[in-house]
Amino acid sequence: MRKILFIDDDTGVLKTAELLLRKAGYDFRAALNPAEAYGLLSVESFDAILLDLNFSRAQMTGEEGLTCLREILAHDPNAVVLVVTGHSGLTVAVQALRAGAKNFIMKPWSSDRLLEAIDEALTQRRRTGEPSLDPAVESGVIIGECDTILRTRDLVVKYAPLTAGVLVVGESGTGKSLIAQAIHRQSSRGDMRVVNAASLSVDNLVDMVETTLVLEDIEGLDPDLALPLNTWIQSIGRFNSRVVATTCRRQAEIALPKSLLYTLSTLEIFMPPLRDRGNDIELLARHFGRVFALRQGLGVRDLAPDAIVALRKMTWTDNLHALRRIVERAVVTASGALVTAEDLDLPGADAAAIDLSVSLGEKEKSVIEEALSRNNFNISKTAVELKFTRQTLYRRMARYGL
Repeated sequence: MRKILFIDDDTGVLKTAELLLRKAGYDFRAALNPAEAYGLLSVESFDAILLDLNFSRAQMTGEEGLTCLREILAHDPNAVVLVVTGHSGLTVAVQALRAGAKNFIMKPWSSDRLLEAIDEALTQRRRTGEPSLDPAVESGVIIGECDTILRTRDLVVKYAPLTAGVLVVGESGTGKSLIAQAIHRQSSRGDMRVVNAASLSVDNLVDMVETTLVLEDIEGLDPDLALPLNTWIQSIGRFNSRVVATTCRRQAEIALPKSLLYTLSTLEIFMPPLRDRGNDIELLARHFGRVFALRQGLGVRDLAPDAIVALRKMTWTDNLHALRRIVERAVVTASGALVTAEDLDLPGADAAAIDLSVSLGEKEKSVIEEALSRNNFNISKTAVELKFTRQTLYRRMARYGL
């Protein structure tokens, strides 16, 4: 049975679509916002995705939906996405088509038109023979809205089609492998090989065509392989192949010839530690909890306000690895649908000492509301005042329902 995901914040629209699509023989899933959709996309594959373009009050620009569209296509370049729009109008729908949507449907739609558009898109997918990525194998979308992560997403898109070497630098557990895989997914290459540099041998340096070689922990490379590896890397570009290397160290601390390091780091991406990512801790924790609960069939799970405050107080020396482990364990041990600070069982944390009245989320919502009011809901002026990018401001507004 073909599976459809519909992302829309209007429960009435979702229910109407569900009745129609189930009657037409589709398996139906719904997400009220992009965050919920990312969780579902991490555990299930869909034949087609219907995407609304606005998720916040007073937001009619379609930017939220366009951002979500870009994220979906970054995760799966072959995804069949049809945008559903009413308030945003035809101009934004055309922007969505240029960004990779297969078609658009105007609200209010006719049942026949909706089914026809879905059938056309699925027919095109079958004709091209391009299956969606398997979420059980592939990594999820890049979750985060801090400025460094937003720049990283832009760099991934910019670097993906090139053949120059990319060095991804960051502490252990910051998501370097995820970025390497994202670079490959958005390239035109058909094969990806992942090799730990310490186990690399001359036998690995064979002809590769349309291939991304991910060399993990490049600091562990045998120095005797530096010259042949450097020579080989400079020859594979003509076959549309490239190397993406990762390291936990600064280049000055890597005991390899500078010539090889220069080749590997023609392009460079830095992954920030979790402690420097601000509100991304909440986004990531909710995402990990949602994905794990879905995979384990545990139903909906969310984080209580005291849990969010507790997570933000941690230094996270092990970064995403530690956050994911702690949240996934808490999802299982929690007695209800809400994961509390006590459920997290954080080292050195005292749940009773957490003052919910000074929740950082509540403070931030208040600050954003006041700034929007001062600027008559002018997004550009408000973003400048708060020192946010427009995209970051849209995401914060969506989170707080502004």
